[in-house]
Amino acid sequence: MPLTPTKDENEAPELEAASPREVRGLVELTERIVVGAYRGHPWLPRALTIALGVLVVTCLVAGVVRLSPLPLIPLPFFAVSAYALVRLKAAKSAEVNQSLVAWTGLFTGATLAGFWLISMAGRWLG
Repeated sequence: MPLTPTKDENEAPELEAASPREVRGLVELTERIVVGAYRGHPWLPRALTIALGVLVVTCLVAGVVRLSPLPLIPLPFFAVSAYALVRLKAAKSAEVNQSLVAWTGLFTGATLAGFWLISMAGRWLG
């Protein structure tokens, strides 16, 4: 048994005969997850809209109750999330899968950044 791999072992013949359902990279896996979730669950955009609305209302109420502008810091991030959500809802056809993934990434990143800022504002005020 040789210690170094031979040329036949490096070629990976199982990749040549891969079925169309197999995923070959991280980008394709991400695209399949996002597109599958978005297309398979038509209620998902509405649920995301409601969740984003709850976060915005929470910031607004906290700003009024605390009489401080600090809880309003995440609102620009939530505005970016709302814009990405509008663009997500506009993506209908199958050839826009890459833009669907990009807008989902922007929505997720902006929402998480805003949510993190809510927690930091709670820590600064608390």
